[in-house]
Amino acid sequence: MKWIIPLLLLFGCTGNKTLPNYSNQEFLEMGRSGDPDLKVIIPSDISETLVHCTDYTPQCRFGLKVIVKKVQLKALFYEKQEDALKAGLRIKGYVARNWVLDDVTGEPILERFVEKYLNAKKAIDLKKASE
Repeated sequence: MKWIIPLLLLFGCTGNKTLPNYSNQEFLEMGRSGDPDLKVIIPSDISETLVHCTDYTPQCRFGLKVIVKKVQLKALFYEKQEDALKAGLRIKGYVARNWVLDDVTGEPILERFVEKYLNAKKAIDLKKASE
């Protein structure tokens, strides 16, 4: 019995281990595993911004417009997973570690896709699970 507490401290009993962030390449490969025709929309002009990070709080580092299963969504990259969760909660979106997926909620084909291939969860569900 006296060994239980040191073992719990040694191995960590909090369950709050943060998984590593998804890189851009890793996230793209995950998406393409579910839809080989996935397209990232490229602006026609270098000065054109397709996703404005100032529209999100906290602001994303960058955002992409992506076409998955012929439906468009926004993928927002964050440096910190905590910021991604905050932004996901604000927009009632989906979160996959350090990525937020906007314009997914209410689109059943996108909801199934992001859950299955991008390991995304509704931000509100992630918040409840961490409490």
